[in-house]
Parts: sequence; structure tokens; C-alpha cells
Amino acid sequence: MMRLTSLSLGTVILIAGCSGLGTSPQGVVPQAASSAARARDAKPPRQTLYVLVNNGTYASYVALYDAYSKNPTMIGKITKGLANPGAIWTDAKGDVFVGNDMTYTSSVTEYAPRTYKLVRSYTNGIDLPFGGMVDSKGTMYVSVAGVKGQIEGGIAVFPRGKTSPSTILTAGVYVPHGLAKDAAGHLFLAQIYGSQSSVIEFPKAANKSKVLPLNDLNTGAFLEDLKLDAHNDIVVADAELNSVRFYPPPYKKERMALTSGVTTPTALAYGADGTLFVGDEYAGANGNVVVFPPGATQPTVRITDGITGGVLGVALSPAK
Repeated sequence: MMRLTSLSLGTVILIAGCSGLGTSPQGVVPQAASSAARARDAKPPRQTLYVLVNNGTYASYVALYDAYSKNPTMIGKITKGLANPGAIWTDAKGDVFVGNDMTYTSSVTEYAPRTYKLVRSYTNGIDLPFGGMVDSKGTMYVSVAGVKGQIEGGIAVFPRGKTSPSTILTAGVYVPHGLAKDAAGHLFLAQIYGSQSSVIEFPKAANKSKVLPLNDLNTGAFLEDLKLDAHNDIVVADAELNSVRFYPPPYKKERMALTSGVTTPTALAYGADGTLFVGDEYAGANGNVVVFPPGATQPTVRITDGITGGVLGVALSPAK
């Protein structure tokens, strides 16, 4: 589960998919039978699923899929500009962002929707980007495990349209990974420090963080991703204890955990209808993605086609 760091630059091709980006997270909670039946009968939205496959510096790629296909097969691939990638996210316009974890030459590469043309690279303030997100105002937050003059890391904050961060949040941050922001402006971060994982919160507009009292995190948890569902539950991918865990406000007691079909979960993404996509770094020789319909505790789809390495990220395009 440790991310690779190396020294070169990846390359080449692209495309063949639908459109491209992430949406506001939706819920994955038990539902009444009637609402679950309506969800099953409803026509699924059209979204592209992006799966980040890490094969080292030169052979890594982003695989594209029709997110709601019953038998998903790879419909396209992004490789240009990738160099030991470790995280992927999207914005409301459909742009795709990939964090490249290279010693001394880390970057975030941005790709245009539909064409997946490499449009820009972010290098200022970027050192080992292990997670990222873009909020509704276009502000991008990037988890950086390295910060000049510090060993712990921080969150680099990029205002809309800027390629240099306006600030880097470092208070209480230790090896940051997945992060999410709620509608009220509170920022949540999963982090790993040695054998200890935790989730911290930066309240709206605050530069200081607080550790949330999530239970069961002193037993070897290794939190690589974090999302918020439609009920503001914190949802974490625990790659060491092989589960996806849900914590409702006030973020103390675990409400439930998904374990069926999950091996080493490193990445989470919610579809527009509440479907949860879980990326497993490895499930045998290679990784895969397991798909949980809204309210389900058992996956209905396992995506393996085209995946020839470890899965370190999943993201979705905007719904059509």
C-alpha cells in the first residue's frame, strides 16, 4: 500500500470515452424497500469512470469506462504527462486532475473533458500529491506529503485559475491523503502518521485543525481516501483493515462498514445516483473496482478489464 516515488516522466496517449468529471458526493445508506426499488428501476445517469492504474513511472495510465455498464470494458486511456501517479479527481466542468508522486519533480496534471488533452501542469507547492479535490467555487485543494521546511506535509490551496497556491495549510497535518469539503465550508482530511491514522477537520476559513474522535482508528487503520456522502457521513477507505467505513456527525462512532468484495480499498467515488465505486489497490495480481448500488452492502459489479496494475484512484465525470 505504500506509494512509489521515482524520478522520470511518463508519456503518451489518450481517449475514446464519453465525458469527464466528478460530482457532489451522494449517500450510501440503507433505504426502505420502496425507495431502493425506485432506485433500481430508475435509468442510471451517464457518467465516465476514471480508474488510475499505477504501473510505476513509465507504464501508468488512467482507464476510462462507462460507469454504469453491467459488464464494463475499458473504452479509453490517458497516459500523457503521467509519472508515478497516485491520486485522481475532477471538477464541475469535467476537467480531470492527476497527482504525480515524483521525488523532486512532483506535479498535478490537468486534462480537458472529452478530449483529455493535457492543458496544464501544477508544480508550485506540489510535493508528493496523495489526494485532491475541487470545490463548487473552483478552489482546488491538494494533499501534499512534502512541504518545504517541513516533514509532515500540508494542504496546498489553489484559487480558481491559479497555478500557484495562495496558502498551504499545515497545522496538525501528517502525511495527508484523501480530503473532502462539506457545503458549510468545513474541510476534512484523512492522514497517516506511522502506524496511526486519523481524520482532522479545518473548520470554515480556519488555519487550525482539530482531530475528530472517530473510533476504531487505533487498531492498525490505514486511511487512503475520504469522501462525504449525502448525509455528511465521513466515508473512509481503510486499506489495512480492508473495509469502507462510515461515520455520521458528530464523527465519533462508526455506523457501518462495507467489507464484502473489498480487499485493499485505496480510493472512493460517488456517482450522481449514490452508487459507490471502490478502488482496490490489489485484489490478486492487479487491482480492481467494486461497485455498490445505493443502499447496498454487497457489490453488484467488479471491474477488472484493462487493469494491469495497482488501483490508486477513482473519479467520475459530471452526470448527463
